[in-house]
Amino acid sequence: MHVFVTHARRDLPAITRLRADLESTGHRVWSDGDVLGSRRGWDEVLRHVRDCAAFVFAVSPESVRSPACLAGLRYALALRRPVLAVVVHPVPAGEVPDELAGAVTVDCSRPSPRTAAALRAAVDALPSAHRPAGRLPEEPALPAATITDCEALLDRGALDRRAQAEVLAVLRARLADSGERSDAWRLLVRLRHTELEPGVAEGVEQVLAPGWQPDPREHHEARYWDGQSWTTLVWQGGREFTDRARPPEVPDPPRRPEPPTPTPVVPAVLRPRRAPAPAEPEAPRRGRRVSALVLAGVLVLAAGVTGGVLLNRGFGPDESMANRTARNFVDAVNTHDRGTVTQYVCSRDRTANAHLYGAFFDTADVTLESVDAAGSDPRFTILAARTAGTASVRLSIPLEVENGEWRVCDIGKALSGR
Repeated sequence: MHVFVTHARRDLPAITRLRADLESTGHRVWSDGDVLGSRRGWDEVLRHVRDCAAFVFAVSPESVRSPACLAGLRYALALRRPVLAVVVHPVPAGEVPDELAGAVTVDCSRPSPRTAAALRAAVDALPSAHRPAGRLPEEPALPAATITDCEALLDRGALDRRAQAEVLAVLRARLADSGERSDAWRLLVRLRHTELEPGVAEGVEQVLAPGWQPDPREHHEARYWDGQSWTTLVWQGGREFTDRARPPEVPDPPRRPEPPTPTPVVPAVLRPRRAPAPAEPEAPRRGRRVSALVLAGVLVLAAGVTGGVLLNRGFGPDESMANRTARNFVDAVNTHDRGTVTQYVCSRDRTANAHLYGAFFDTADVTLESVDAAGSDPRFTILAARTAGTASVRLSIPLEVENGEWRVCDIGKALSGR
């Protein structure tokens, strides 16, 4: 029997178990979890709904609000396909769609051998599917993919080229919605750090190029994005200024923002805002780049002693690599990507101070202000705005070379102000 399963993408672990239970008795199962917002993908969904002998609706708080799941359910009912409601996560009675009111229901929210047997028995007991007489019912329109769809696919990882391109297209479109712009931008940064096909990677870099953008915090008209993170430089009422104690130190030379050239790849919402005439916001004033100085070694000669000691302090990658490590660390904190944060932490802190890094995820915004990898105490400075209230804290975080790479280390010093 061909069984169609519609579900929300966040419910994929539960659906994997459900599919295994059905396939163990010889049923051929197809689910719509890999389809995202494209015309071709939606046509494939509708074809499987028409061909299925049973339609399974995986009930969860996400699926009962999913336009795609509900559209598939209504199409199955119009085609007179037998419908089975399988609860994978409990939903209040008042939120269950009216279309499922008369459907047989199986509760699999707590999987066990007993619920698996009940599921298989319920599918086998469904009446036979009958095609409607005459013309087929009208196909439902393609539902718009949501931010939740994109985040679920990124959580799953290893996206093929089509999925990458679809996620990029959806997120770019969502940037036009002021209510979703912040989440869309956060997910675009996550997408940048996945293994992307060249064409998709170029599209992501076009969107995330340095420039003035609508302030994601909605405190000002615009905020400057330096290509990696949000800076403290803002634009309001025809004036450029910093909303923190000092502007960020960034390595590029001064330049004025150029009016964007319209292109079908970059949506209008991403174009930097132009200041009212005659004033025009300048790009941030850049600090001078500190020359990367690597201490080759010091030969210490002691009176009466032949030989020397090579000092290790200061050896390692150049300062630009330290800047990259600091930026990637801040990027991961702002996108709440704990796995990536851990990659930039030294092994000593991963073992002894892992609990201290959790404090970073209680902050709403972290801004990288400066990186100083020269000298005997390399560090980078961040400004962290707390989730509750308007308080913020500036931290000077140590950097250390480990296995030839710069790593964030000894976080206790930063948190204690040392």
